[in-house]
Amino acid sequence: MEAFKIKPLSETELDSIIGGAGGTRAHPDADTRDKPGADYLLAETLIELKILDDEGLAKPERQSKLAALFKASNEDRPVIVLDRETLPADRQRDYERILEGPIKNAVKKGRVQLKQSKSEHPATTSAVLFVVNNGYTALDHDDLIQMVAHRVRQDTHEIDGVVVAGCYFYSDTFDHYFLWPIDYVPINITRPFRSFDALKKAWDAYSEKFMTPVVLGEMSPNSIKGPVVDSQFDIDGITFVKPAPPIGKESDFFNGTRPRKNSSRIETCPPVGITFPNITRQEWTHFQNVLPKGSVPSGYEDWQKERTRATEQGATLRPFVPVPVAFKEWDAWRSHSRMPCHWQSVVLYANEIFGQKLRLVLGSARERTESSILPSRYILAFTEVIGQDCANDVSSIVTVREIPGAEPMVRELVKNTRIFHEYALALACAYAVAEGVDSVLWAKNLRYAWI
Repeated sequence: MEAFKIKPLSETELDSIIGGAGGTRAHPDADTRDKPGADYLLAETLIELKILDDEGLAKPERQSKLAALFKASNEDRPVIVLDRETLPADRQRDYERILEGPIKNAVKKGRVQLKQSKSEHPATTSAVLFVVNNGYTALDHDDLIQMVAHRVRQDTHEIDGVVVAGCYFYSDTFDHYFLWPIDYVPINITRPFRSFDALKKAWDAYSEKFMTPVVLGEMSPNSIKGPVVDSQFDIDGITFVKPAPPIGKESDFFNGTRPRKNSSRIETCPPVGITFPNITRQEWTHFQNVLPKGSVPSGYEDWQKERTRATEQGATLRPFVPVPVAFKEWDAWRSHSRMPCHWQSVVLYANEIFGQKLRLVLGSARERTESSILPSRYILAFTEVIGQDCANDVSSIVTVREIPGAEPMVRELVKNTRIFHEYALALACAYAVAEGVDSVLWAKNLRYAWI
């Protein structure tokens, strides 16, 4: 199920909003004049409109700069969240300067246009830059206000104040939320924008008019703007993500969670272990006596060499799991399953035992919380939930031994790996079986979760 789309704001809609506030075009001959000028005249104030239509994070140059900025403090991370607050103070300023590129251009052009119009409308008492966020979804409203005001203060004395507004659409395909903020920031307090209240009233009136057909399900042919989603890009094998803002409350329809996409294409749990029938020397003799000649290594030493080779095939996401196999239990299982007396049945039996043990551990796995009573030894699967796509989640798995009166002993098994919670939990259970650990706990970091 996909979320519906809405019509983006255009200059035509802004014309009607300014008109609703009592304003007019500052230059009715704008289409034919040679000199650039401001867009509107509202009572005593000149207004230049700048609509941010493009997603600023889509520019390759900007992506490269952000990647370099965040990689410095995020080593060994397959997914890096573009969170300004995780950067040192000096790099936070760098972050803002990188993202404000479109804003800087808007301020630069607006300054020239307002200056020209002032010379043609000497009776005006203030000049305002009106910035509408139409498509720069990597910036929320508060960030945009801060960046626009900063850029104006740094670049010009021609702009006396800024108005920042936007229509922000959020959806989980069932619940839909719309925000229509509009704020004024004075830059030169001696030249106030006295008509802001009239502009805000007209903006709010337009938003109500806009929302009526949306609520009734009457879509415009120009409905091409979807809800705010994660902004992301890949550089050098690393994914950089600016998560969409959380909706802010649990979903009643989706039982508290919200649907996420899964671009990993993992629909069922991948193999989480390389099993190997672990047979003692005494049991080995029993198998040799019943299995066809040539289907099994001729001696126990050769069998141990096979085990060594299998051990070397183990990997982080598919650990080597030796499974104890006894002759009597195998023979009974083989007879009940009507398996042929062949070495392959021993391998299948080891897989069956592994699956049973894994499901048993998985069924008893529980969340680790601050109030949890911890076993003396356990495997912990920890997942950082990132944004709207579970393919961007990052997990780590450790084995923990709790020591009374001392710090626990922790050994890493999987570190900062791009697997989501369910996969990580199954893998943790495989490690538990491999290491003979009875307890598996899990935890999630929801700092960047879409809820």
